[in-house]
Formats: sequence, C-alpha cells, structure tokens
Amino acid sequence: MSTVTLTDVSHRYPSTVTPSVTGVTLHVPDGEFFVLLGPSGSGKSTILRMIHGMERPSGGTVAIDGQDVGSTRPSDRDVMLAFENYALYPHMTVAENMGFALRLTGLDRDEIDRRVLGAAAQLGLTEVLDARNDELDGLQRQKVALARALVRKPRVFVMDEPLAHLPQDVRDSTRDQIRAMQQDLGITTLYATSSLEDARAVADHIAVLDDGRLLGVFAPEQFSQLTTLVPEPEPEPS
Repeated sequence: MSTVTLTDVSHRYPSTVTPSVTGVTLHVPDGEFFVLLGPSGSGKSTILRMIHGMERPSGGTVAIDGQDVGSTRPSDRDVMLAFENYALYPHMTVAENMGFALRLTGLDRDEIDRRVLGAAAQLGLTEVLDARNDELDGLQRQKVALARALVRKPRVFVMDEPLAHLPQDVRDSTRDQIRAMQQDLGITTLYATSSLEDARAVADHIAVLDDGRLLGVFAPEQFSQLTTLVPEPEPEPS
C-alpha cells in the first residue's frame, strides 16, 4: 500500500477570493484509516480532490510514497475516489458493475470473481449480485458503488462523505462494514466526514479542519479535545 504526505498545501478556486485550503501539512501512514473531520467548507473535500488529482495545489506538495504527484495525471496515481453520490451502469448487474473496471485491466476472470464475491459478502450484497440498478434501493446502490471502488485495491482510497444521505441505522452498519473491509485489504484510506461519531468509530487518526486550516491531528480516544473543537450538533426537539 502507500503513504500520503501533504506539505504546506494550499488551494484557491479561481472563482473565489479566499483560499479553500491554507498551509495544511499532514502525514498518513501506510494502511491507515485517516479521517478528515470538519464542517461544510472546512476544506476536507478539496484536500481529497488534490490527493486524487482532480485539483492541483496552489502551493505546497502532495506526495504518495514520498513521490511528488503534483504533475501526475489522476489515471496514473492509482487513487480511487468515492463521493456521497453514486453512478452505476444501469444496463449492468451488480456483479458486472463491481467487476467492470477489473475486466478492463485484463485481470484473470477467476481473480475478478474472487474479489467481487468477497466484497459482496462483506457489504451484504451477495443476494443481489444478479440485480440491476432499478431493482436496488438507495442503500444497496451506495454499497455497490463502494464495493466497485474497493475491489480494484488501489494504492490509496479517498472517500468524501460517502454515507451522508443514508438513514442513521443503516449508516452505522455500513460504516462499520467499510472499516472492516479496509482493515482486511490494508488500503491506505482517507475519509471525509462532518460527524464526530463516524470519525471516532472508524479512524486510526482524525485531522480536524476548519475554514481551510488544520487545527490538529488526534487519536479517537482524545474525545474531550475533539468535542471541544468539533461538537456534535444538538438533537432536534421531538
């Protein structure tokens, strides 16, 4: 797998006056589940896009395994990006969706089947492998999109609020399944969320961001410090 290192990274979108990310430096060890935690507009999504290659830093460097990838095309980085929105191929079954990118690489059919079946079992998709997009509910579509990315076993996996629109009960179980799969595969993973609860449940370390700046990197057990920086929202009155 791979390490990810950001050194004094900044970014400003052309349409804005103020930077979306300012002077962020952090290191993600090989095989770690590393969470970027912060509210909307904190810069966490922009950081993931710079690691993937969809955006280039205005300053600083992004390195994978110690190599500056600032001029490397996204297709050559072997970094998979999963958004909260999913887009499945409607004419394909779940199994075909999950294995499509692997077939393009020329991977052996038996290995493709092994990866697809393994991911399906871990994410509770075994019973719907022959189903098509219009036969799935929202949760199942989200899981297929995640499994489709994970079966490729990239060097780095970045996930941008992938569970944001799921109901809380299924969100918790899916989150735990993602963590279990990441541990099994050992893929270095960066996961952006605005939920402190989600962050504490899955992270090896948590980077807290606000207004494009890094406030600190914490272990999940440093709960008192985390709640001071990013308190969970108050529950709405019944």
